Amino acid sequence: MVAAQARIAQDELAALDDQTAQLASDESEIVVQLAALQKSSDERRANRDRLTRDAFRLAAPETVTRPLNLNALQLEAFDELTALERGLHAQQELLADRQAQLAQLGEAVAAKQAQLVRLSGRARYLASAAAAGDESYRAAQAAVLAALANEASAVEIALAQLVASATPQTATEDVTWSLPVRGAITQPFGPSALPLEPPVSFRGVTYPHFHDAIDLAAPLGAPVTAAADGQVTFVGHLPDGAMVVLIAHAGGIVSLYAHLDDTFVRPPVRTGQSVTRGQVVGFVGLTGITTGPHLHFGVRRDGVPVDPLSVLTRG
Repeated sequence: MVAAQARIAQDELAALDDQTAQLASDESEIVVQLAALQKSSDERRANRDRLTRDAFRLAAPETVTRPLNLNALQLEAFDELTALERGLHAQQELLADRQAQLAQLGEAVAAKQAQLVRLSGRARYLASAAAAGDESYRAAQAAVLAALANEASAVEIALAQLVASATPQTATEDVTWSLPVRGAITQPFGPSALPLEPPVSFRGVTYPHFHDAIDLAAPLGAPVTAAADGQVTFVGHLPDGAMVVLIAHAGGIVSLYAHLDDTFVRPPVRTGQSVTRGQVVGFVGLTGITTGPHLHFGVRRDGVPVDPLSVLTRG
């Protein structure tokens, strides 16, 4: 599993690097275009002709309509400068968009690089132990499993903090729920025999291993949709590298969509965005600790995990 995840992470990192290089090139071109537009605008604003300068003054940002009582020279100057100002504004918006995309890619690259460091270290440790004999190899496997379990506990802590910071919507009307992706449930909600699952206290009972969501098997790249209307409160990576989306809903409920793909240039949704049931919020991926493509779908009410099937309406 460690070796497979390392290969996948390396391939995804290469794709992210390519996209980052392309966006950086786009950003450079936009900066050049902005500079040219700004220079042209400044040159026209420096025109000493009184009538033209009056037209330039009328083209201030607060002017939203074409002024009246202008002669042909003024109108020509006004229209030219207005077109330049609109071009500058459009290029500035485009630059801001590219910079936001670069920041998102940077976050994904950093998460992927950290995951590769962990995986490479574990792979070398296991290979060295295997060369030393069966007993050393078994001990190394146990140590790696313990490290993965600790990582899962760190993820749980980080997730609890994110859920606590999410502000559920105050709407009181009934909310309709549906499955975010079609697929067989490969791991249900509840106590688990899988040692990678962290300990959880649920309804007064502490379980050594507990799966606080449901896993839905689905093809890599399959669209994942919002299970109900709500507002996106987080889009990003957890400590184990898993790409997640959190959505706050009415009634103190927060839904979680994890192991999403993170190799796209622009995420389908952003933090603070309102979404409707059935709207695409991500795509099935292999990020984080996972043995295959699937969606980890969780629901928490007032911060407490609940079985997603208890709130879902299959349609």
